Amino acid sequence: MMKRLVLAASAALIFAAGGPGTGPAGAAWPEKPIQIMIPWPATNDPSTLVANAIAPVMAEDLGVPVKVVNKPGGGAVLATAELARSRPDGYTLGLISIGPMITQVLRGKTPYQNRDLAPLGLVWASPFTLAARADAPYDDLEELAAYGQDNDLRLAHWGLGAVPTLIAMKAAEVGGFAWKETAYSELNPLLVVQGDADVITFSTPGLADYVESGQMKLLAAMLPERVPAYPEVPTVAEQGFGEAYSIWFGAFVPQATDPEIVEKLSTALFAAIADPEVQKVIANVGVVPQTTGPEAARQRMDRELEDFGKLMTELGLIE
Repeated sequence: MMKRLVLAASAALIFAAGGPGTGPAGAAWPEKPIQIMIPWPATNDPSTLVANAIAPVMAEDLGVPVKVVNKPGGGAVLATAELARSRPDGYTLGLISIGPMITQVLRGKTPYQNRDLAPLGLVWASPFTLAARADAPYDDLEELAAYGQDNDLRLAHWGLGAVPTLIAMKAAEVGGFAWKETAYSELNPLLVVQGDADVITFSTPGLADYVESGQMKLLAAMLPERVPAYPEVPTVAEQGFGEAYSIWFGAFVPQATDPEIVEKLSTALFAAIADPEVQKVIANVGVVPQTTGPEAARQRMDRELEDFGKLMTELGLIE
């Protein structure tokens, strides 16, 4: 009898403490507002625009307010570090890109490690392309490489640790030439139009006006698939100049978050992304949907940590 009483008391304490996916005293999660953290400035930021469309759909699904908060700084590292340190209770998630999750970590520029954050999944990619002036004597990467073997080619980019730059550097290695590269804190297609650079790595929506006006042309898409707006432009991988990487964005929570909460958040997030009104916003801002669940996202990150680690070592960016 005494043993049964002890077991019953223990079961009552466990129930009072709450099981997976519950709050204090067994309260169901969620029971307070959820915050989506964006590590970039709000102005014209695609992630912010899409997140603002997602938030009300998630709120209706989960039954609590969902708000978007921008916390820019440090190339997205500051907000990512804050997310990694936050309570693993499912009330804070972040939309983080490949840079602060992979390449910045590899360069030792972060106070956190990749495994400090758990993915809800990857959500979309920024459609970066390699572009040149319209009158450049090359139309694709093969012609670019042939030109670069006998002539200087000036590359304008965000920085050596940026994924678009790494893709461009790998393309040069495959093509047997070397860039004369310059990093710009304020990268702008006018650098190419005005003749300060020959080639630029840039998000395709930001190049559209220059392409349509006949001032610039696209040489290669930096995605696994072609950019929907420019289906005639082959990818870097299609042209045989590197792997099919992309500048992806994913949703993350602190690693210790309860798996049931991760599943609930992930389900609500992807249901919101599939909403027709959210799909319209995604199409308007120009990002490319690339949705994968938590497990597939983790597998991809592990693979890219290894791949980019090798590439950055080859390029002398890390030891």
